[in-house]
Amino acid sequence: MTQYLAGVDVGTTGARCMIFDLDGTAVARHYCDYGATYPRPGWVEQDPELLTARTMEACRAAITTAGIDPREIASIGFSAQRSVACPVTADGVPVRPMFSWQDARTAEEVEALRELISADEYYAQNGLPLGTTWIITKLLWMRKHEPQLLAKTARIVQNQDLVLRAFGADDYYTDLCCAVFYGVWDVHRATWNRPLLERLELDPALFGRPTPPGTQVGTISRAVADRTGFAPGTPLCLGAGDQNCSVLGMGAVKPGLATVTLGTAGLAIVATERPLAGFGGMMITHHVVPGMWEVEGLSNAAAASLRWFRDVIATREKELAAAGGPDAYQQLDELAGTAPVGSQGLLFLPYLATAATPRWNAQARAAFVGLSFAHGRAELTRAVMEGVVLEIRDMLEQWHTAGIAIDCLRIGGGATRSRLWNQIQADVYGRPVETLQVSESTGLGAALMGGVGAGVFDSIDAGVAAMVRVADRIEPHPDNHRRYEQLYQAYTQTYEGLATGGAFASLARIQTGS
Repeated sequence: MTQYLAGVDVGTTGARCMIFDLDGTAVARHYCDYGATYPRPGWVEQDPELLTARTMEACRAAITTAGIDPREIASIGFSAQRSVACPVTADGVPVRPMFSWQDARTAEEVEALRELISADEYYAQNGLPLGTTWIITKLLWMRKHEPQLLAKTARIVQNQDLVLRAFGADDYYTDLCCAVFYGVWDVHRATWNRPLLERLELDPALFGRPTPPGTQVGTISRAVADRTGFAPGTPLCLGAGDQNCSVLGMGAVKPGLATVTLGTAGLAIVATERPLAGFGGMMITHHVVPGMWEVEGLSNAAAASLRWFRDVIATREKELAAAGGPDAYQQLDELAGTAPVGSQGLLFLPYLATAATPRWNAQARAAFVGLSFAHGRAELTRAVMEGVVLEIRDMLEQWHTAGIAIDCLRIGGGATRSRLWNQIQADVYGRPVETLQVSESTGLGAALMGGVGAGVFDSIDAGVAAMVRVADRIEPHPDNHRRYEQLYQAYTQTYEGLATGGAFASLARIQTGS
């Protein structure tokens, strides 16, 4: 019987199920959107029941599209958006909407943590810079603002934990890679940071159960089979966070292999043999390969910036697509291609969801800088694409400063569908970049991890050798790189001017009404 592997990616704005053969060829995929809500500026929430329902819907549609016997699917591996906080009762009922990782309401809680533990000490212990993204800050916010709901809360779990339980797992399992994002995890020792938990008067039993990626945690029941299309008894395997799965799906399983993923969020990640820390506010997480770590830089808005631009500004393209014309992103890609490199000096700061690595500024806001009558829609569109990559360039500068050698840089995420955006990346970074045959590397990594958990592959390396293929190598244009280095200098100077001059802080106060 032919075997297939399913990879389920429960992302920030929607869920995707992909079915692969054992050579890494995608035979079917389906995506279901669920989005988020924004009750106030800086607040981002999601409906956990809708998220689970749409995930199951995506699975059923993908299996139908594949036209295969679901009994041929050897396992289901999962990945999910990271640092999502979902408080649930003892019966598993959510007590409130999920806190998205993008939710930045917890600035006061960050300062309260800073009074308890210095930023340097926190980073040294937990591998994370103090910031609003981490789950511990959401718990502290509930303690202050929603004590009645916190009193009903038996567990605060992450996205994958929640979905796996709905699919049939017997507990809330947090993969080791994502345990870091609770914000109270000793990343060096791979265990709970008990001294900090004691100071916060918290029990680690409140969180999901830390478990190695690739662990089978259940099987599909008859009832879940009816909702998902999977065969009863199909193994459920714990995968990892979306970016950890993406790194795996891009084959970066050796030290010195680096990846840049431009999805809703943007991640620049390099694999290391030890938990390097102390520079640029990079996150330190566990790699899916046991005994390895990842050094990660995070962009909160990345390709979501172009989605915002499409929805808010490029209404003409969106309406044309809705009327049966070309896809709106394709139209924007062609439009941006008519603008010159550097968008005639128009700069976009992509801080639509605040600034993460290496700035970590919850007050930072997005901006177009340098606008003049010389700029049109083409320059505006290209500036958004360039600004997203310049933020990643800011992260790579931290690697360079720290002396981390990069042997190979691979790029992934939805942005790789654009050859223009791929070339912009090569030109901005000033080095060759490689794309993969499967651009949805997160789904591939999840499926591969499921294959390891179910014994289809006897090791992660074997799975990578079987399923990961390089598609293209894109060389940088030296003249373009020199132009982008000038734009990068303007980028850093503009940020510093707005941050130190108080503009970001003033705008944040106006938006929050404080």
